[in-house]
Amino acid sequence: MSTRKWLIVGALLATAVVASGAMAQDKDQPTPMMGPGMMGHGMMGQMPMMGNMPMGMMGRGMMGPGMMIGHGPMMEGQLTYLKAELGITDAQMEAWNAYVEAVKARAATMQGMHASMMQAMQSGTALQRMEAHTQAMQSMVDSMKAIRPATEALYEVLTDEQKKKADLLLGNGCCMM
Repeated sequence: MSTRKWLIVGALLATAVVASGAMAQDKDQPTPMMGPGMMGHGMMGQMPMMGNMPMGMMGRGMMGPGMMIGHGPMMEGQLTYLKAELGITDAQMEAWNAYVEAVKARAATMQGMHASMMQAMQSGTALQRMEAHTQAMQSMVDSMKAIRPATEALYEVLTDEQKKKADLLLGNGCCMM
């Protein structure tokens, strides 16, 4: 790996460490994903069939399919990493910028959906929680459909070598990263 790649990976890992420490909670306090009807340790839990690996870490590469993109500085770091890994050129910037805007719009949509769902999970009836899950799933489908044109446009301007990298880094992940 080149020095630049190691620096980017190190910066992302440092950001993750800082963010996880800042978000740590007392063991006796329920986390947002531990409400009624939830599996614990995140929505999908530590699934035994995945070798006790969190579901968000499935896939190839650091940001393979299933990897959720963060928000704020975390999202900016992930997008910077993706841009560097793909080797986006000046000629590809228009498609890249459209993709970035679509990713940010999707992240904002998902953040709003998450807040609504968590409220229902913590105080709703069984039927309200079921409806919240249904709405959340529909929001995810709708947002995947919304980001597809920008992803297709980006993919169209990539070279064959960049497409190979994109096939590893882009995909069907929760937040399209």
